[in-house]
Amino acid sequence: MSKFSRNFNTLDNRFQKKEGTKFIPARVKDVILDETHPEYELFGGPNSVGAVKYEILAKDYTYEDTKELAIAFPINSAVREFPLLNEIVLLTTAPDNTINNIKGSNKVTYYTTVVGLWNHPNHNGSPSQNEDSLNLGEDIEELEIVNPLQPYPGDLILEGRQGQSLRFSGYKSDKNTLTDDDNNGDPFIIISNGQEEIGNGYDHITENINLDDSSIYMTSNHSVPLEQIRTKYLGLNEDPTRADQYRGAQVIVNSGRLFFNAYEDDINFSSENKFSVTSNELGLDAEEYIGLDAKKIYLGSEARRFESQPAILGDELEVTLKEVADILIRMGTAFNSAVTTNGGSVTSLIQIGKTVIEVGNTLNNTLNVGGQSRLKSKKTFIE
Repeated sequence: MSKFSRNFNTLDNRFQKKEGTKFIPARVKDVILDETHPEYELFGGPNSVGAVKYEILAKDYTYEDTKELAIAFPINSAVREFPLLNEIVLLTTAPDNTINNIKGSNKVTYYTTVVGLWNHPNHNGSPSQNEDSLNLGEDIEELEIVNPLQPYPGDLILEGRQGQSLRFSGYKSDKNTLTDDDNNGDPFIIISNGQEEIGNGYDHITENINLDDSSIYMTSNHSVPLEQIRTKYLGLNEDPTRADQYRGAQVIVNSGRLFFNAYEDDINFSSENKFSVTSNELGLDAEEYIGLDAKKIYLGSEARRFESQPAILGDELEVTLKEVADILIRMGTAFNSAVTTNGGSVTSLIQIGKTVIEVGNTLNNTLNVGGQSRLKSKKTFIE
């Protein structure tokens, strides 16, 4: 499919011309990772990414320039482990991309995997005899704080060089704190990034959800010993089950910070039972509106406990106040015309009447039933 050829039989590489499927160990001396490599275009541009220049073990080499070395390509294009310098890989030959051509019989050298000399995820490098120190590559140092994971029976484990891991597990083991007699064989998956430091880089360790930098635990019938950062649930009639006490199918995400960003569509949460959020500060911001709906909405734990101080409907209150204002105006008008039995003015009532009329008019001017007013919020509406 590619326009680039992988037929490098014209190079002085006798191994590439050999037939058969025998694996031959070789030491990696250079790796093509991007377009900055001087031989990127020579070996196919993008198709050269992951290719290595190598030395066959047990052979004497006097090359000072890796351009004189033979090249091998990754045999797997889906799952790749890119070797570091001085790691050992296994070589084999297989057809190149002209295999569908009737005349296509070219063989290419491929490398299969990194040989686990030290059985360690950080590196498995071994220097050549003519090298005094181990060179893993530019800006690459041996990480003595990275430990291999302790396997459980039947595990499938993927481990990165810097302390990342993916574990598919479920069988009981003395080291497996998630599985017991009741859930032996029930599956769980752990994705972990950043390990707990134990002071050496060779002892096997297990994941620690409370000390690893970031973790995702997917369980089917398990309890996970997560230490919750907060347990305040005064807004609920009944607290949800704590993280370390729940047992069942669940997904736990734990890290120093969680950020969810849907750049095109929605973020939706749906829960059969409770949906709780507890935090030191909680902010809800929306451009258009925030909608809350339930049979009852409580603001404050005391409101939930005692159902006291219900909210007031703004328009309904203004209707009542409008009636009160109209009555006050009528009362004030009546006071202004109040007379004694002898037909004289009642000065005290007249003065009160003027005040009552002013209060009524002021109240009327404040009210706006069905519209905005100084008494009603412009943002918050209740049912």
